[in-house]
Order: sequence, then structure tokens, then C-alpha cells
Amino acid sequence: MVKSRSTLTGLQLIVMVVLRVAMGWLLLYEGIGRAMNSSWSLTGYLSGSRGFLAEYFKSLTTHSSVMYSFEIINEWGLIFIGMGLIFGLLSRFFSLVGLIFVLIGYLSHPPFFGLNYASVIQGSYLIVNELFILFFLFLLFILLPTSQIVGLDRFIFGKK
Repeated sequence: MVKSRSTLTGLQLIVMVVLRVAMGWLLLYEGIGRAMNSSWSLTGYLSGSRGFLAEYFKSLTTHSSVMYSFEIINEWGLIFIGMGLIFGLLSRFFSLVGLIFVLIGYLSHPPFFGLNYASVIQGSYLIVNELFILFFLFLLFILLPTSQIVGLDRFIFGKK
């Protein structure tokens, strides 16, 4: 059973807030990097898709106007998710959006046995990768919204 927000110890709260802000920084910086890098392409990423949904993700890349929209949503989505987590503003909403982002990324490039990808960015994985872990971190931020204690959500929704 998960502890409620009101029963978090001071140290638990500090660790959760630092984790939320650090993850926010990671996503904010990633979004800014993608927005500023003209060579970054969601089309290129989805073209390398493998697994049971690969054909669906690859089919999306044939529509340039749709892909352009998805790239803008991806870049600015990461920026807004990051800022929301850093400032503790609508953090449950932004955590849900982030959870959807990483789920799409995981499903488009699942780290399953026998799936080989053209480029390996950070290592070799089997089932658990960064996206898998980020999924559960976002879920944790939804279940334990520290932003209602330390963050702008406190002023919007009141301290719980």
C-alpha cells in the first residue's frame, strides 16, 4: 500500500521533490535540445521502429504534415512537461502526458529479445530501459503529487 501525501516523512518529501525537479530538468533540456537541433527528426526515430507496432509507427512517417505536427508536439511537450515538474505546476497532468510520451517511445522501440536496432545510443537492454523506468517515475508522480506540498499546485489546489 502506498503512503498518502500527508504521511511522507521530511526526508521522503525532499527526495521526491528533488527527483521531480531533476526529471523536469532532464525533460526541459531534452525538449530545448530537440527544438534547437534542426537535424533531430521524429520521422527518423519512428522509421527505425521494431516490434508488434512497427508497421503502425512507420506508416505515420509517410505523412509529412502529420510528422511535422508530432515533432512540434514532442519538442514543446517535453519543454512544458519539464517546466511543470520543475515548478510543481499541474504536475499530475504533465506526469500523465509524460507517461503517454514514454509509453509511445517504449512501444515504438521495445527492448525485446531478437529486435535489433540500427543505432544503439546508450547500451543494450532487455525489457527494462530508460523509458520503462521513466514510465514508473511518472506514475509515482501521479500517485504522490509532491507539487501539492512543494510547488505551485499548492496555491492552486491547496495544501493536502
